[in-house]
Amino acid sequence: MPYLNLTPEEMADEMGQLARQLQAAGRTDLVLRALGVSMIEDLRLEAAKGSLQPLRITSDYRFFVGQREVELQPVHKAVYLLFLAHPEGIEFKRLSEYREELTAYYMKTARSMDKESIVEGVSRLVNPLDNAINEKCSRIKNAFLSLMDAYSASYYIISGHAQRHIVGSSRVWYNRLKVITLPRHLVQFT
Repeated sequence: MPYLNLTPEEMADEMGQLARQLQAAGRTDLVLRALGVSMIEDLRLEAAKGSLQPLRITSDYRFFVGQREVELQPVHKAVYLLFLAHPEGIEFKRLSEYREELTAYYMKTARSMDKESIVEGVSRLVNPLDNAINEKCSRIKNAFLSLMDAYSASYYIISGHAQRHIVGSSRVWYNRLKVITLPRHLVQFT
């Protein structure tokens, strides 16, 4: 194998040349197939790292990206903190398994609300037949979109990610996880 004697930098140059040749031939589908979707996603994240700003969360639960505050209500902050604490993702249909944790976050972010209102709000959020969680995620998305472009915002918002599972012979199903893809080293609690 001639590539075994190449440095990583030389391999990258060679790979770039091959990718440009395939692109010139109109075969970007082969570049995608060679790299794979998960690697493309990793490359997308790597490319964005340089332009992403830290998300700073203060001790009184104010959220800042750079010097700009992300305007969120306490319930939105609680939902965001829950998903931030679970980089592996959470399926909306399993949100009830996180009821206590979500309640704790909500109580921290909404100190002036009574506990009964908080518990009632969390019950709506974890109810798979209620649309409340989708509404909250939409509001969070809009708050970040008001501060930055859609590409950058895609790292800060709660978005979908499907994991494929194959069980036995012919059974295939997907975990429809919701995640925040912002690299956690960019999250600062002050």
